[in-house]
Amino acid sequence: METKSFFARRRIQKQVRHLLKSARHVCNLREDVAAPADIRRLSELMRSLSAQLRSENSQAVEQTYDQLAELIRKINPRRPQAVLRENIEVIIVALAVAMAFRTYFVQPFKIPTSSMYPTLAGIHYIEKERKAFSDYFPFNLVKWAVFGQTYIEVKAQSTGLVNISQTKEGIVINVGGIVHNIHPNMSLHVGQNDTVLRGQVLASGMKVAGDHIFVNKVKWNFMKPERGEIMVFKTDGIRQIRQNEHYVKRMVGLPEETVGITPPFLYINGKPVTGVDMMDKIQACSPGYNGYIQAGDFMTGGVNAVKLNEGQYFACGDNQRNSLDSRYWGPVPRRNLVGPAFFVYWPFSANWGAAR
Repeated sequence: METKSFFARRRIQKQVRHLLKSARHVCNLREDVAAPADIRRLSELMRSLSAQLRSENSQAVEQTYDQLAELIRKINPRRPQAVLRENIEVIIVALAVAMAFRTYFVQPFKIPTSSMYPTLAGIHYIEKERKAFSDYFPFNLVKWAVFGQTYIEVKAQSTGLVNISQTKEGIVINVGGIVHNIHPNMSLHVGQNDTVLRGQVLASGMKVAGDHIFVNKVKWNFMKPERGEIMVFKTDGIRQIRQNEHYVKRMVGLPEETVGITPPFLYINGKPVTGVDMMDKIQACSPGYNGYIQAGDFMTGGVNAVKLNEGQYFACGDNQRNSLDSRYWGPVPRRNLVGPAFFVYWPFSANWGAAR
């Protein structure tokens, strides 16, 4: 290499070192499947090329370089669509790791109802009479991705007179015999006995996705559940509720305790609960909370209390006026527990962050 310029020598040295690195990788990768003679020859050429590079014998370097490159291609031939194959392999491995992580460590859940409101928000609606600039494509995609908000309209499916009635679930608009269910928080665009045409907007609003949480599936394998934790559990075997579902409530009663309610307080073994932050807020009827309320068929009798057995937990929603919980269907067995919620990861709202 004595006849070449300094920069030319540097470039050749860089190429040789890169080839030697590739050769070592191929040797480690294919050593157990390649022909032993090829592996021995690969090692010999690597040693020769390293020595020739130090001696700056350019002619010998170029010759050995070509021989080593050809042998690498023979031992590790380039596969068709190698880049695509590699990307697919990476995706498959990533999915496998994610599934294993979800199965054994952390699992995501979404909150569909308002039983934990305002601690955790379920799917809900906000009044909105018309679209804003941010509700048009493509800005609406960003709005949904960040804040979980989608503008929706309920349009008449027929032409006729409007008949509006109120139910427990919300507002019902009957147009020409066709029923349209409207959430009570949506903005109405029509009144009683109005005449509407098919396709006319009856109501509009902003639909907001429920909070999505991460659940720690490991913690309760090593530590006992604690009062006040947000618990996720399976409904299998619990009577009077849908089976094969997951519920999210707050753990308020532990095994072998007597749980009672005298509004707005929750009592454990005859004494009101104190020192548990969120439960203290609920009992104090802080803004958004109504205290603990006597309800349901499970807590019956003059003392309005129930004794839990070993391995049983009492679950209550923070929104006591709108929560189907242990007051109605009884305690949750230990085998049904999945883990405590520890983080609200989507959407970005006032509840985002560590679960309270």
